[in-house]
This record gives sequence, structure tokens and C-alpha cells, in this order.
Amino acid sequence: MQNLDEERHSWLKLSIILFVLVSLGLLTYLASLLNVKINYDDADEIFKMKLEQLISVVIIFILPPILFAIFWTKKGIHYLGISHKPMFSTALLAGLGMLLAMPLINWLAEMNQGMHLPEAFRGMETWMKSSEVQAGEITDAFTKGTSVGVLIINLFVIAFMAAVSEELFFRGMLQKVLIECTRNKHIGVWIGAALFSAFHMQFYGFVPRMLMGAYLGYLFVWSGSLWPGMIAHFINNGVAVFAVWLSNRGAIGVDADKIGSNDNEWVFVLTSALLVTLSLVLIYRKEKKKTQETQLLNSNV
Repeated sequence: MQNLDEERHSWLKLSIILFVLVSLGLLTYLASLLNVKINYDDADEIFKMKLEQLISVVIIFILPPILFAIFWTKKGIHYLGISHKPMFSTALLAGLGMLLAMPLINWLAEMNQGMHLPEAFRGMETWMKSSEVQAGEITDAFTKGTSVGVLIINLFVIAFMAAVSEELFFRGMLQKVLIECTRNKHIGVWIGAALFSAFHMQFYGFVPRMLMGAYLGYLFVWSGSLWPGMIAHFINNGVAVFAVWLSNRGAIGVDADKIGSNDNEWVFVLTSALLVTLSLVLIYRKEKKKTQETQLLNSNV
């Protein structure tokens, strides 16, 4: 965990990061109003979109945190937590916890789908639903196909690159600056999680994505390493990609995104919540013990 006193100009840093996020969000909103016709059945066009997304995440979400850390922090690249090796047990529990969380996430997503805004915000709600439909169409188009090549590309673009880029930007950079500004780990984690969810512009999945962001945020706070979060994030996206691919091939008949959201599946949801909580408690205790042992060792040197 970073020393809150070692960095300077934290509020200026936060202002610039938030300006970038708001600008990107505004550009995304304006782009959604253009009603550009996309042929979702054109494999070449979809591949081009995947390539454009790959390039954009590198430019928008990977390069800025790296440059920010190198040129505007005292620790340099180490600020992001990517050079800190995590305990194997933490990385394992982080990935397992995310896997076990899926029924709970699906149930929360189903509850979130029933959200309705007051009458005064009908225009906003209409736009939110339209944005959700458009995002769903793009996701469906991206995950089409039954070949192994399509699976590998989707795992790389949708799962791996998304995990690496978003963890670098939202946890490695934004969350750490939020904690510096608020001087409170919990406030930094939850504000960062809310911004992480809001940026996806899929408001009918806001709650589960925010909780996922908090889960990833605490992994970073407790371990000091970005790798457990990256692993958990990759598993979340990767399992969804793999499940859709299996469904496309007719290998499974049940969409993994529905487990826990169907009627009479409360046992899965409750078990999921308990197991995720247990994984977090174990990670916290292991990391706290490791920190205490390190401090004791350093005090005896």
C-alpha cells in the first residue's frame, strides 16, 4: 500500500484524470447519437472493430497510466503495483473468488435490470436503454463464431486486454490518486468502483459492476499488487467469452450469464455470496500477516 504522504499534487492529478474520463464519456455519448449503421453479420467489419478496440485501449487505458507513473510519481512504474509480486495464495483466491461470485453477480444484474427512473428522467432512461441495447448488439457481434481462432482472439481482446488496461487505469492510477486525495482507503475504493462502473455506460449492470470494481479495488489495497486483480478480472471476462463460444458450438445449453438469476436459484446466490466473502477474509488475513511479518523483519534489521 502506498504511503499517502509521499506523493504531491494529488488533487491536480485527480482533476486531470476525471477530466479525461468525462471527456471520453461525452465522446462515447455523442458517438451513440450518430446512429452509424454497422453490419454485424460482416466478419471483416467485426474484426476491424476488434482491432480498433485493441488499439484504443492501448492508447487510452494503458499508455496514460504508465506515462503518469513514470513522469508524475515518486515511485515511477512501481507506483502502479505491476512490479510487486503477489503471494500465490492471494492470486489463487482472487481468481477463485471471482469465479465463485458469478451466481451472485448474475442475480444482482437481474435485480438491476428492473431499475426505473422517476418520470422526470424519462428521456435519460430512454437513452440508457438505447445505450444498453447498442452495447448488447456489439457484444453479441464480437462473441459470434465457433472456431478456435475466434475464441483466442476474443479471449485476448475482450478478456486479457480489458483486464490489463482497466486495472492499470482504474486501480493502478485512479484508485491510488483517490486514496491520496481522500486519505481513506475505503472511500477511494468505492468511489473508484463507482466511476469504473459508470464509465462502461451500461447502467442496467451498474450495481454488479460496481461491486466487482470494489472487489478488485480491495485486492489491490490489501496485496499492493495489481496482478491478483488482473487475474480475477481476466477470469470474469474470460469465462463469459468461453461460455458463449461453447454455446455457439452447441456444447452447452445454459448461458453462464443466467446461472443465479433464474427462479428458485437462491441457494446458488447465497452460497456464492458466502464463498466470496470467505475468499476476501482469507486474502485479507494472509496479506495482513505478511505485512506484519515484513514490518517485524525490517525492525530487526
